[in-house]
Amino acid sequence: MNPDALIRRVIEYCFYCLFIIVPLILTPYNYELFEFNKMLTVYFFAIVIGAAWICRMVVNRRLIFVRTPFDIPLLLFLFSQVISTVISIDPHTSLWGYYSRFHGGLLSTIAYLTLYYAYAANMAGKTKNVITVVLTTAALVSLYGVLERLGIDKKLWVQDVQNRIFSTIGQPNWLAAYLLTLIPLFLAQKSRLLKLMVLLPLSAIWFTRSRSGLMAAALVIVIYFFLLAVRKYSLKLLLVPLILLLALGIFRRQYLAEFFNPTAIRQDIATENLTRKAGSSSILIRRVVWSGALEIFKAYPVFGSGVETFAYSYYNYRPVTHNLLSEWDYLYNKAHNEFLNMLSTTGAIGLITYSSIIIWFSVWALKNIATNSLAAPLLAGYWGLVVSNFLGFSVVPVGLFFFLFPAFAEATAGRPALPKSKQYFFINNYQAITITLVALLALFLIVKLGNLWLADKQFNYGRNYVTANQVEVGYQFLVDAVNRSPNEPLFRNDLAEAQAKLAVLYSAANQATISSQLAASAVAESDKVIAQNKVNLNFYKSRIKIFLLLDTINHQYANAALDTTIQAVKLAPTDAKLRYNLGLIYNQIGQTGLAEQTLKETIDLKPDYETARFSLGSLYQQLKQNDLARQQYEYILAHLNPNNQTVKDKLNELN
Repeated sequence: MNPDALIRRVIEYCFYCLFIIVPLILTPYNYELFEFNKMLTVYFFAIVIGAAWICRMVVNRRLIFVRTPFDIPLLLFLFSQVISTVISIDPHTSLWGYYSRFHGGLLSTIAYLTLYYAYAANMAGKTKNVITVVLTTAALVSLYGVLERLGIDKKLWVQDVQNRIFSTIGQPNWLAAYLLTLIPLFLAQKSRLLKLMVLLPLSAIWFTRSRSGLMAAALVIVIYFFLLAVRKYSLKLLLVPLILLLALGIFRRQYLAEFFNPTAIRQDIATENLTRKAGSSSILIRRVVWSGALEIFKAYPVFGSGVETFAYSYYNYRPVTHNLLSEWDYLYNKAHNEFLNMLSTTGAIGLITYSSIIIWFSVWALKNIATNSLAAPLLAGYWGLVVSNFLGFSVVPVGLFFFLFPAFAEATAGRPALPKSKQYFFINNYQAITITLVALLALFLIVKLGNLWLADKQFNYGRNYVTANQVEVGYQFLVDAVNRSPNEPLFRNDLAEAQAKLAVLYSAANQATISSQLAASAVAESDKVIAQNKVNLNFYKSRIKIFLLLDTINHQYANAALDTTIQAVKLAPTDAKLRYNLGLIYNQIGQTGLAEQTLKETIDLKPDYETARFSLGSLYQQLKQNDLARQQYEYILAHLNPNNQTVKDKLNELN
């Protein structure tokens, strides 16, 4: 076998492995079990395939590159991501992606585009095999999901996985999005076995109980049969999508009406439905978060706040109505709508270029639908992906399809054959040196990836030990994580918290010198974290926690806690919990006037905040303003919690 054929075989099998491993991989060792490992897998194969592709060019002594119909939108999208990263409110996050999500950062886009162009240049004639691999893997993922429904791993998860399965993908909505994208490809297979295997993903989607997934899956089937009818000029085939569309309309009519009716949503926000025990409607939650995303866009209209910075920018523009939701104190690091997420974080340019990829591929596929057997199923799956992204957000397996479905379609479009490679059976010294350098660079990057994986593992272990109050053990793991990845602020942040906890423990053990050193180190590490990321609200909350811990052993830290809380409130002016904590700190340092004012502001932000009302009532009682205290206590019993015995006892004291 000549070197060119050998390298092509390596690239081919790397693509097969990519499509097998990404959906299946997860580990119990990492901070994020699913997405982190899937994203690192994409990076690994992008490095290996990219390096092999370069080596193939060296062996053939020419540029091996295929221009595709989608070059313009893809490169414009990359340009928008680069600019948005450069001017981002947090370039580190924009480069790598939000920690625990990972997919979506600039590096992930570069990896996907590397795979796209490597596929176009090296995988001619292999798409049928690739699709067989993709569908077989999806069937395995679905089968495991069905077994989850039967309880195969229900004792392994905190989540009720038997009620809403997520298989190896990590979340029910993500699993549904991954599988529904592939349904048309199952239906398009000539093999009866593969065609029948569609029952597995359909069953798995049903067991996810994902409303958006079920709706998108039904639409995908409708779209596929419509496109198939157009391709074959068959009126009979048109009956299938019409019947399914009618069924979908009946089945989902109430859901769609609720979703698209602004009046109904405003009425729900104004009623007790938002605070019902079962939790706020996911539709209402999305609408509130979406309105916040639009406010971010208004503030950063051209290139957005920065790739993947929604978790930071949202809290500066978070609607007050978010405080009325059952998930009012949850962290939102995505807009739960890929298009609004793109609009808010990468601006109008990012959304336009992202949408242009979808439109460009759709137009191309429709033009080629009569001559390309894969155009209809790939386009139907792609539109299904778009629908699921509209109601959620993209993750690694779906992101891989977003960039590589166009490559699949283009590779089967009957383009002119590439010039035949000369059969070089030997390479000269210059080629050998170049190939060696490329291999060493690839090895260096792979080692870096391995180190990142180990750093995350150590971080996860350290975090878990600290949470379990084995602070000294956890501290050592966190030190190792920071040493391995010193530029990751999340690792350093948890290290600072661990040092503060150790300072308190050593102080209780009468080891004042060590305690003082640890306290100073905790503050220094926290300073570095804030210097690395000045817009991450979680880091400010952690810093407040550190100062409050240290205040228990040295009251000089109270003012630092106050100053940090004030800064955090500026970052998140509608965050009721932060403002409540500010009120408590004011009261703690004896500024009762500011404490009263801040607690009243907290209640204005969240009228149903029982703890804040109780604290305000206690403050009034402390100030001997018994009538005002009584008002707060009576409000709690009348409107929030009639069984609150502590409040009843407080009222008895006043009487």
